[in-house]
Amino acid sequence: MGTLKRNRLVVVAAALVLAPSLVWGAGFALFEHGNRGMAMGGAMTAIADDPSALFWNPAGLALQADKGTQVQFGVTLISASQDFSGEGPYPGDGYFASQKDQVFFPPHFYLVYPVNDRIVLGFGMNTPFGLGTWWEDDFAGRYISKRVDIKRVDMNPTIGFKLTDRVTFGVGIIYAQGSIDLTPGLGVVNPFTQQLTDVGQVHLYAELSENDGWGWDAGLHFDLGKGFEAGILYRSQVDIDYEGYGSFTQFPTGYPEFDAAVGSIIPFGENVPVRTSISFPDFFSIGMAWTAEQFTVSAQYGWMGWATFKELPIEFVGHPELSGTVPELYKNVSQYRLGLEYRMDESWAFRGGLLYDDTPQPAESMSPLLGDGDRKGISVGIGWKYKSITIDVADMYLFFDSRSTHGRSIDGYEGRYETSANLFGVTFTYTF
Repeated sequence: MGTLKRNRLVVVAAALVLAPSLVWGAGFALFEHGNRGMAMGGAMTAIADDPSALFWNPAGLALQADKGTQVQFGVTLISASQDFSGEGPYPGDGYFASQKDQVFFPPHFYLVYPVNDRIVLGFGMNTPFGLGTWWEDDFAGRYISKRVDIKRVDMNPTIGFKLTDRVTFGVGIIYAQGSIDLTPGLGVVNPFTQQLTDVGQVHLYAELSENDGWGWDAGLHFDLGKGFEAGILYRSQVDIDYEGYGSFTQFPTGYPEFDAAVGSIIPFGENVPVRTSISFPDFFSIGMAWTAEQFTVSAQYGWMGWATFKELPIEFVGHPELSGTVPELYKNVSQYRLGLEYRMDESWAFRGGLLYDDTPQPAESMSPLLGDGDRKGISVGIGWKYKSITIDVADMYLFFDSRSTHGRSIDGYEGRYETSANLFGVTFTYTF
C-alpha cells in the first residue's frame, strides 16, 4: 500500500470517528416536560403553579403550599422525519435520502411536598437533552453517521420559599447523567478499484450511569396584582466528562491484501477507551402572564448559551493518531413562546400555544448527525380534573426551516435538510 496510502487511511479513520461532536444542538434540547406547559407552547415561566414548576420555574413550588402533596408523571412521544437532498460537489445534485422512522419517549416525574405555608420541597426527573438520528446502511453520509442516540437525564431536588405575599423564590441542585451511542461507517478508497469502500464501522458508547455532572437552577415569581404575574428562571451550564469505548468492526472487501493493510492501521476487534467532555448550555427565561376568571395568557422569552460550544476534543486512549479536536462554532440563541388557557369549568381546560426557536448550529456544522434549522411550533391540549386526579394531554407540531450547508460543510458533505416533528404527550397528577 505504501507510506502515502497508509497515512491516508489514518486521516480518513480519524476524520470519521470524530463525527460525534456534531450531535448537540437545539434539535436535541427538549422543553416538553409537562403537557399542560407543552400545550401552551412552553410559556410557563410566569405561571408554574403545578408540579412541572420543577422544570419551568422552581419559584412556582411556593405557590403550591396549600395544594397538599402532589405526584406528577408523564411521557411525551416524539416522532420526527428528515429528508436530505444532495448538493455539489459531494454527494451531488440528484441524491436523496430519508431517515428511518423513529419514536422517542422522554419521561418526566415530579414530587411536591409542602413543609408549611411558606416552604415547599420538590424533586424532579426529566430528560432535557435527547433524541437521535438513523439512516439506511447504504446512505451516502454513513461515514459520518449511520445511527446516533444521545441522552441526558437530570435529577433535581429543589426548595421553594414564599419571601413575601407577592414574591416567591426557588433554588435546586441538578445532578445530570449522560450517554452517547453512535455508529458511523468507515470508508477507505480501495486501490484496486479506486472506489470508496466500506471497510468496517465503529460503535462509540458512553454509559449513562458512568458519566455525570452537576449544575443548579433558580427562579423568582412576582404577583404584580390585577391578575398579572412575572417569572424569571436561570438554569446553569452543566459539564460532563465522558469516558466510554470505541468498538471497531472490520468488513471483508474481497481483497485480502487491502483488508490486511486496513487492519494494520485501524484497531479492529478492540474496545478502545474514548474520552471527551461536553459543556451543555445554560438557559435563561423571563415571562409575563395575565389571568382572568376563565382565561390565562402567557408570553415568554428564552436565551440559551450555546456559544460555549466552540470545539470538541476527542481522545482515543493509546491511539493518538485517531485523536483530535473538531470545531463546532455554535452561537447563543433566543426563543419566543406564547400560550393561552381557557378554563371552561372546574373540570375542563383547553389550551393552545405558539413558539419560535433559533438554531445555534452554523451551516458548517450541519451533518447527518444533526441538520438543524430554526423552527416554528403550534400546540393544542386539554386538561381534565376529577377529585384528586388531573390528566393533561397535548400535541405539538414543529415546522423546521429548510436549510442548506451552502458548500461550507466541515465534513465535505453538502446538501439541504428538510425536517418536521410531532410531539404528543400525557401527564398525570395525583394530589394526596
